Amino acid sequence: MTTHSLNAILKTTSLALFFCTLCIMTPLNLKALDIKTEKSTDKFEDIFLLKSSIFEINKNELKLANVSHGLRKKAIFGLVPVRVYTLQLLAFKPSALVKTDEGFLQSLKEAGPIQLEINFLRDLPGSKIADSFKESLEANKIKPLSDEMNALLKMMSEVKEFTSGSALSLVINWNQDKATIYIKNATAAIQSVEGPSLFAEQFLSIWFGQIKDSKLKDLKKELIK
Repeated sequence: MTTHSLNAILKTTSLALFFCTLCIMTPLNLKALDIKTEKSTDKFEDIFLLKSSIFEINKNELKLANVSHGLRKKAIFGLVPVRVYTLQLLAFKPSALVKTDEGFLQSLKEAGPIQLEINFLRDLPGSKIADSFKESLEANKIKPLSDEMNALLKMMSEVKEFTSGSALSLVINWNQDKATIYIKNATAAIQSVEGPSLFAEQFLSIWFGQIKDSKLKDLKKELIK
């Protein structure tokens, strides 16, 4: 074998190894993702409601329309209710929603993707939001929590503080028997947790499942009417 031939083989091998390294380092399923919101001129609790939202994934744009909104209150020491956040629901196919206490939760998948837009009315540490979500999950007898749910709650708890006036966007997208929850807030890039479809249903039961907290129950009534 000539020196020229050997050098050619070594060069070809080096290039192959280089491109293999790129394949390992670069995610093969990289997704173009964005959540674009359009505010309306209508206000609720001094917060501008969303007119619509665009959920963009893999270069496909899905327009989510306004469905409903309500106010989350919490009784402090079981006595004085305080305002915690507003919650607005948007959906890709609102007509698919079954607006009954029992049927709403199950119909969210058919109406999806859906978006929960939370606007905080007071300063709250992420750990407190995560704890409140966990309490609602336990009220729905969801215990032990799945790895996916624990990962999502961890993301929430790692936010130092959700400040008054800030927004938290939660988009839930279904793909056959899988579901992904996308999380967007003012202080971080979009994060996501993927799991079985049941994972999304369990998470949504916080607002649309079996509810013991009377103030959270009031919010549910506003959202499903």
